[in-house]
Amino acid sequence: MAIFWNIFIKTIAIFFSVLFIVVLSIILLSFIKDSNDKFIFLSGDENSNNTIALIELSGVIIENNGFSNLTNPFIIAPTKIKTILESLEDLSPKVIIFSINSPGGTVSASKNFYEIITNFKKKYNIEVVFHTNELLASGAYWAASSGDKIYASYGSIIGSIGVKGPDWFFYDQPKSISTGIFGNTIETKKAIKVFSNKAGKSKDLLNPFRKPTDYELEHLQSIVNEIYEDFVRIVSKERKIEINSLIDDIGALIFSSNNAAKLHLIDEVFNLDDLIKEIVIQKKFENYKVVKIYNKKNSIIRQILEGNFNISALNMEKECLSMRSSIVAILSYQSTGC
Repeated sequence: MAIFWNIFIKTIAIFFSVLFIVVLSIILLSFIKDSNDKFIFLSGDENSNNTIALIELSGVIIENNGFSNLTNPFIIAPTKIKTILESLEDLSPKVIIFSINSPGGTVSASKNFYEIITNFKKKYNIEVVFHTNELLASGAYWAASSGDKIYASYGSIIGSIGVKGPDWFFYDQPKSISTGIFGNTIETKKAIKVFSNKAGKSKDLLNPFRKPTDYELEHLQSIVNEIYEDFVRIVSKERKIEINSLIDDIGALIFSSNNAAKLHLIDEVFNLDDLIKEIVIQKKFENYKVVKIYNKKNSIIRQILEGNFNISALNMEKECLSMRSSIVAILSYQSTGC
């Protein structure tokens, strides 16, 4: 028995020693990687001055709330994009490619994204192009219209030039609300009375336990219409498409990449690799190099050490709440996992 326990204790000691070395190695490698430059060499001639900078973005466009960052797989934060663009000054790129996959986002963030790119181009006179290999819709298309050109891979979805307001769910005569393994349920039949203290007409706007008034519906619609007019005007100006065509023919529909090209919503259909080759030809570069933004991988170890464990899930819940309560330019909440 003593021999068994002796072997058992040694085995446990060896196991935890190996585990400690592995964890320590992961931590050291992780922090060493973070000391690298934000942009890393991807392909081409590393010594070339003809730099093409690639910035990959994916997710919902929403303002930075303290948690959001460019590497979050669900969030595109305009303030972080501005920081990344400023870091490009030392690289002096000839072309910047935003490879973006997004269903859109809040109106304020989408418009902010658009203005950041527009102001950057005016200041530095650098060509900026947008590319998608999956989805470029609504607020994301609004932002992409700031680019000099827009490209898409075959099979991508483009469009949704429209504005969606918040949904108003009205539960008529609610009786009970319960939560179970199959989701939330609400029974209605003249049972529950809802009281709230408020001051100011329509202060309880979107209260799900009362009907909206005609005045409130008209007021919300006027907000949506105002934003939609700005959206259409910007796309018309940047893409050289008649406003009447945008409203009557294109509308808020989504299109395949081929049809989007026919409607001038995008310039051409290229995958990302072919787009880079096309840019090299158009610019007549004898040599070139492609650099790519380095996206830090947030491992579980790192999240625990930085106190960020489960923050991504919490962050997404907060973003979904923000999306539902905002006037947004987006396909639907369901398309974001909300």
